[in-house]
Amino acid sequence: MAGLAVFAGGILILGDVQFRDRYDLNVYFQNAEGLPDKGPVKVAGVEVGKVKKITLEGGRARVEVSLDTDVKVHADAEASIAATGLIGTKYLDLSLGSPEAPLLKEGDTLQGQPGFSFDDVMKELRQFFKEDPEDGSLSENFRRTMANLRRVTDSLNVALGQQGKELTEIVQNIRSLSEHAKNVSANLDEVTEQHKADLKTMLTKFRSVSERLDDLLAKVQNGEGTMGKLVNDEQMGKDLKQTFTDVRQAAKEAQAILGRIAMIDVYWDYRQRYDFEDNQYRADLGLRIVPRPGKFYFIQGNNLGAREDRKLAGNDIERKNTITGVMGKEFGPFTLYGGAIRSTAGGGMRFRPLFMSQKWNRRFELEAEAYNFGRDEVVQGLKMDDPVYSAGARFLVADPWLWVGGQVEDIAERKNFNANLNVTFKDEDVAYLLGLVGLAN
Repeated sequence: MAGLAVFAGGILILGDVQFRDRYDLNVYFQNAEGLPDKGPVKVAGVEVGKVKKITLEGGRARVEVSLDTDVKVHADAEASIAATGLIGTKYLDLSLGSPEAPLLKEGDTLQGQPGFSFDDVMKELRQFFKEDPEDGSLSENFRRTMANLRRVTDSLNVALGQQGKELTEIVQNIRSLSEHAKNVSANLDEVTEQHKADLKTMLTKFRSVSERLDDLLAKVQNGEGTMGKLVNDEQMGKDLKQTFTDVRQAAKEAQAILGRIAMIDVYWDYRQRYDFEDNQYRADLGLRIVPRPGKFYFIQGNNLGAREDRKLAGNDIERKNTITGVMGKEFGPFTLYGGAIRSTAGGGMRFRPLFMSQKWNRRFELEAEAYNFGRDEVVQGLKMDDPVYSAGARFLVADPWLWVGGQVEDIAERKNFNANLNVTFKDEDVAYLLGLVGLAN
C-alpha cells in the first residue's frame, strides 16, 4: 500500500495533475513561435491557466489552453503572446472582454492577436539601416543633415543682425501700449467716482440686513422663541437626542427580526433504508431547520411504522418510532452535531473530503455516529452492552434533493450494512410560519 501511494504521488507530481475544475478553449495564431507547451496563461499578470497543447491546423497554430472555471472569458476577449522581458520566457496574455458580450464555453474558439517578436524587431532595424540605392547610406544622410542645419543657423544669425532695428521698434510699441492701459485705468476710476452714491446705498442696505441677522441670532442664543428653546434648553436637547436614539434602536431591532425571518430555511428529509442483515426496509422522516448558514436543528422520527415487540423472533430488531433531535454546526469541511439519536444521547460528525473542489465540495460526505452509551439489553437472544457506533458515506446524485449512500450500523455488536436513499426538499411555508412564531414571541 505504501509503494502504491508513493507511485500514485509520483504520477500526480510528474504528470502535473490538477484537481481544480477547469475548462478548455482554442486560440488560433498566425505565428506561435516561442510559446512553450505547459506555458502559463495570464490575465492582468495573474496566472489563471496552462497551455495544454500546440498543433498546426490549416496553416495556423492551434493553441489549446486550460483555464480555471472562475475565469469568465467573453466572446470579444483578446489573446496575444507576450514575454516577461526582452528575451524572457513567453506566455499567453489574455483579456476577459466586456461583460456585455456572451461567455465562451468549453471548446469555443478565440482568435489570437499578432505580436512582435525579438526577430521582427531586429528585421525592422536591419531594414532601417540598410543603404538606400537612391539616397545613399544612413550615415551619409545624417552628415548632410547636420551640414544643412549649420547653414540654416548661420543664416538666422545674419537675419537677426539685419533686423535689430525692427526689433527695437517692436519693444517701443509695447511700452506705448502699457501707457495706454494706464490711461484706461484712470478713466475707470472716474466712472467709479460718478456712481459712488449708488455704492453707498447698497452698503447701507447690506448693513441693515446684517443687523437683523445679528438680532435674530441673539434671540436664539438667549432662548427666545421656539428655535431658541430648542437650541438652549439642555433637557429638551437630551430628550430629542434620546428620541432619535430610540428610533434608531427600534429600526435596528426591526431589521434584525425581519432578517432572521427571511434567513430561516426549512427542509423535509425522508430516508429509506434497507438492512441486508435483517432483510428489513426502514423509513425515517425528519425536519431540518437552518436559522442561518452553517447552523441547523434536526428533528426526525426513525423506523416509523406499526409498533411491534422487537424481542420476539422474526420481528425488526431495531426499535420502532424512535426520535432524533440534534443541533449541529459547520466548522469548515467538518459538521459536528449532538443531542438525542434514536431516543438516546449521542453525537456525530460529517466530513467533506473534497472540500478543495468548488464543484464536488458538497456532493460527497463521510459520516460517523455514536449513541446509546449505557446500552445493556438482550434482544432475540443477543446480549448487547456496547454503545452503537455507525459509519458510512453518501453521494449527491441529483442536486439538491437526492442522496444515495451506504452505512455500517452497530459496528461493535452486529455490523449491519444498510443501503439508504435520501430525498430532501425545501419548504418555504413552514419556514415562514416558524418566522412568524418567533416574531410573535
